[in-house]
Amino acid sequence: MTRGSLLPKQMPSPAPQAPSPEAQELLAQLRDIQEPAAINWWPPAPGWWMLAALILAGLVAAALWWRQRRKKAERNRYRVEAAALLAAIEIEQTTAVAEINEILKRVAVTTYSRTECGNLTGTAWIEFLKKSAPLECPADAQQALRENLYRGTCDPDKNRALQEYAILWVKQHGQPSTSHSQHPGGEAAHV
Repeated sequence: MTRGSLLPKQMPSPAPQAPSPEAQELLAQLRDIQEPAAINWWPPAPGWWMLAALILAGLVAAALWWRQRRKKAERNRYRVEAAALLAAIEIEQTTAVAEINEILKRVAVTTYSRTECGNLTGTAWIEFLKKSAPLECPADAQQALRENLYRGTCDPDKNRALQEYAILWVKQHGQPSTSHSQHPGGEAAHV
């Protein structure tokens, strides 16, 4: 046996048949496959519009918050400057009480009005200070204002108590307290 005889005999393939007229008509109706159009980025979906609105609202809110904070800092700048001036006073000097009192008067006249507190002295001035801030004036500070202001004497302990009270008063005056409501219509009523 020869090698070729082992292989099965191949059958001749049938000749292709021509499609029927109905099939030809159906084939004529076929078109090429069309890919869908690319998705455009504009206009965005409603979710993107909502996200953009939220971001815009957040930016507006942040800008308004920053502006309000800056205005508040500007309104209270005098407090920071007065506290720095009070802290810089040398309490061992005989003029320390007069310097502290002068800064307190300037802040009080700026915040309230010259007619309300500009001419107060002694006990009336101390009572005004007590009423205009929610803190208690120490006895040493009161004594320094009553006695050492015009005498020119120096008591460092009393001066220190007055200086500490004055710094606290500058930072806290005009805040609500139980015995006092803020004075309307001062020279700087917006403060």
